[in-house]
Amino acid sequence: MLFWAGVLSAGLWDLRARRVPNTLNGAFALVGLLVALGAGGFSGLLHGLLGIAAGFALILVPFALRLYRGGDAKLVMAMGAWLGPAGIGWTFLFGMVAGGILGVIMALMGGQAARREIRRTVEAAIVTATLPRVDPDRPAHRHVPMALAFGAGALVALWRMS
Repeated sequence: MLFWAGVLSAGLWDLRARRVPNTLNGAFALVGLLVALGAGGFSGLLHGLLGIAAGFALILVPFALRLYRGGDAKLVMAMGAWLGPAGIGWTFLFGMVAGGILGVIMALMGGQAARREIRRTVEAAIVTATLPRVDPDRPAHRHVPMALAFGAGALVALWRMS
């Protein structure tokens, strides 16, 4: 229940403000490590730390390319404390798919300006053969709330792993 409370809090915060605060991510990771320690001792703690490391490895390149923002990256690492390396791997994969779906929905509902921005991004990616980057000047309401997407990814990942 604590895991889902943290995921829901991050998702709601991201939906409202289009950011996930460091204090929320830090507390979520710390509680995850404490739960892992309590449930599995040193082995559980190591599993949580490996989950954070795996989350960092997964998000590093997309973050460096500015595909995700800082709060999203830290949330992935915090979720790794709870899910371990395999769990965060599946969560990240399914979360990226969910984020793509959410982005398409936002574009369709965002009107002509949103569709024009997407077209420019895709054209730039094709012409330059590079991945599109998050525009730091993009209005906050146009950022995909990836905390929701990663939460959905965790739901699918845990269902798949059970």
